[in-house]
Amino acid sequence: MRTGSARTLARSALIVCAAATAAVGISLPTATARSTEAVSVDYTCTGFGSPIALIAQVTVDAPASIPRGETAPLHMTLATSMTAPLSLPANQVTGTSSLTLGGASSGTTAITGMTNPAPITAGKPIALTGGTAAAQLDTPGTTTFTPGNMSFTAMGITVNCTVNGTPPIAASTEVTA
Repeated sequence: MRTGSARTLARSALIVCAAATAAVGISLPTATARSTEAVSVDYTCTGFGSPIALIAQVTVDAPASIPRGETAPLHMTLATSMTAPLSLPANQVTGTSSLTLGGASSGTTAITGMTNPAPITAGKPIALTGGTAAAQLDTPGTTTFTPGNMSFTAMGITVNCTVNGTPPIAASTEVTA
């Protein structure tokens, strides 16, 4: 097949797909996900002895923009400075956290579903992914999402972690009128 024919075929396929999409009324989302860089959050954790200091690198993914009155899907991952005392199988560690809404919105939302999808080798840092939440955003303007307290459970032991100081904003969403 000649190069010009391949380009024409590819262009024709693209036009057919676009026409089919328009014909059945499928629309692409207008807001793209905003993935921010990880922010460092300082915690004090208790649950297995003396309180310990823990630094977590928290990433929150939120839509860049959303229409007023819609629900924003939120996703969280975190990597901690805490190391596993022994090897842990996949999905052995589960966690929850909260996000504080600020700016144009207020309140909190709960992040659930965090776990370790892969085994964690003894002595390696504990990282959790898969956390999800939703926030109803009713006020136009910029809404910010700041990490709050968290807890995680492994081998029947629950560790509760409280934020020290003022944590940084991890993500924001522009709520349009």
